[in-house]
Amino acid sequence: MTDTDAVLRSTLLRCRRLSDGIDELRPLLSGHLPTAVSELETLPLIERVASIALLKRVEQLQDMIARLVRLVAVWELLDTATMTRRDIANWMEKSRFVDDADHWVDLTLLRNRLVHEYPIDEAEQVRRVNQCWDAATQLQSIVTAIVTYLSKKGFAA
Repeated sequence: MTDTDAVLRSTLLRCRRLSDGIDELRPLLSGHLPTAVSELETLPLIERVASIALLKRVEQLQDMIARLVRLVAVWELLDTATMTRRDIANWMEKSRFVDDADHWVDLTLLRNRLVHEYPIDEAEQVRRVNQCWDAATQLQSIVTAIVTYLSKKGFAA
């Protein structure tokens, strides 16, 4: 096993754990996902905490997938040092990790907003929770697509 294989396996495991963590939150939030500020304010404490955990897990999963994709590209002997974020998104589409490169760009922008902009406005908080709810499924699908891709290439994921 090469160093790249070991790091790839480790990063993939981290993605799976984050994905499992999202699945753990689904039952807590599925019946309580706020669509208005008034609903956010009346959520029981555990659901409010779960909604914050969802934001963090989505942010972390997107980041780990970005790392994983670069590792897969290196594993495929691509020169990622010269690849822009758009190049990576296009390669993800070509490799069928995503249906559309722009969807990956949107997930990246969401992750950046989660990391760098904490919304004070409650309406924006509700919007972010719902964006993350939708993004979680997309991110989990990307992990599945990467595992399938690696398996077809002979990597025991």
